[in-house]
Amino acid sequence: MKTLLKLKIVWRPIWIVALLMLAMVSVYLPVFKGAEQKLTDFPLIIVNEDKDFSEQIDGKKVFATLPQTQDEHSLKWMTETSEQKARQAIKENKANGALIIPANYTSQITKIHDALLSGKKVPKAVEVKILLNEGGGQLTTSIAPSILKSLVASASADISGELKQELIKANKKVSPQATYLLDQPITTTTSNVLGLPGDLNKGMTPFMLVLMASITGFMGTQMISGYITNISEKMRERGLALRHSTVQLTEMLLGVILMVVTSSALMVVVFGFFSSTHSISVWPIWLFMILGTLTMYFLFKMLGLFFGNWGILVMFPLNILGIFGSGGAVPLTGLPAFHRFISTVLPTRYIEDGMKSLLYFNGNLEAGLGTALWVLFSYLVVFIVICLSFTYRAHKKEKATQNEPSPSVTQFSEAETEEQPNTVLQTSTPVSGELMKKAPSTQSVKATMITLSKDHNGTDDDWYRKALLNFTVKETNDTPQNDMDDDVFRQALIMINKQN
Repeated sequence: MKTLLKLKIVWRPIWIVALLMLAMVSVYLPVFKGAEQKLTDFPLIIVNEDKDFSEQIDGKKVFATLPQTQDEHSLKWMTETSEQKARQAIKENKANGALIIPANYTSQITKIHDALLSGKKVPKAVEVKILLNEGGGQLTTSIAPSILKSLVASASADISGELKQELIKANKKVSPQATYLLDQPITTTTSNVLGLPGDLNKGMTPFMLVLMASITGFMGTQMISGYITNISEKMRERGLALRHSTVQLTEMLLGVILMVVTSSALMVVVFGFFSSTHSISVWPIWLFMILGTLTMYFLFKMLGLFFGNWGILVMFPLNILGIFGSGGAVPLTGLPAFHRFISTVLPTRYIEDGMKSLLYFNGNLEAGLGTALWVLFSYLVVFIVICLSFTYRAHKKEKATQNEPSPSVTQFSEAETEEQPNTVLQTSTPVSGELMKKAPSTQSVKATMITLSKDHNGTDDDWYRKALLNFTVKETNDTPQNDMDDDVFRQALIMINKQN
């Protein structure tokens, strides 16, 4: 142990992993700072259906000057001309909520004003609609109604204050029935646009599927590569050497099978056993899940081919970064700028968007599914092409190695051919049973091994030729001596004969 600990290379995993963890903490810590997430460019819609929305109405000032921040959340307001268009925008997941100012807003506020001052029959309060996107996730569905209701409450409080001042100046008293209206001249009604059931697993189902796709791709790459490499090494030790290109193609095929099997199992568990909410048939979700897992698998496979043994040091942080950048656990608007940029590059964000569209938005292409399909298909094709290019290069290298003779073997064989031409010609044929039973002479052994090493093309590695050369006769004082064990030699010849 002391000898090992003195080697610098032994300590390399310690400082590499430590530096990696410090880098990850510095990257991800800003996501969790503070007790609450502060969202940026939180999208909301305001619709004004009141054509008589005039400057004389105090509530006009509140709705016309929309706040740009609310509870430290940065807001992004969009305008639509009708409630129908606002609903469509929410169905396309372009906004988290909408505030609908009704067509009778101005006239109803005027009626309330006149009724309170004149003591006439009190009319109803103005009803403002709030539309919510319940498929946006737990955080967004809790923030959106809070912001919209706060905006309405502010407008209602301003109008109430103006009315109370006028009543005081006019020395008017109101009936008990009018007191409630005086305090709340504007009320709200809230409705969910998508019509999803209440139990949505807090909107976390798409994120959990993204998590499974990413982990399956990462773990699948490592497990398949490790097992296949181990198996190929054992086969090589037994004399059956596999081409590197064959090993790579086998790994990719097994990866495809694993992704399909895993995606199918997830569909059974999530939608069969747990009956998770989905707004479309399970079959499109299954196909999209296969697309997502395949994309993640070939991404990590490509990185493994690029970086070799160091690939896991790239794959692991990239996997975590992609999971956080997907927008599932924390909305994209709540991520720091760095994570929002990374989310546009990594596939996980698009898997999340596509899954949300399929589960909550009826598979609407405008709700993120269209972009997700285009990006994921493009990524998958690029990753597969790069992986196959690595395999093709390995195949060409193996073929070139086969056709390139060993210099030492060529030089040695020429000398031996001059000395024993008849023996070489005789032993260039397949190994006979008689040769297996009888130990050959020194010159015959040398010529036989040289010829077989030149003619043998069953393997593509130099290790076989080097092994054969190790069986050659050592010359000591011009006296030939055979240091080779006859049984070992016969076994080598049998193995070569089987390969041929």
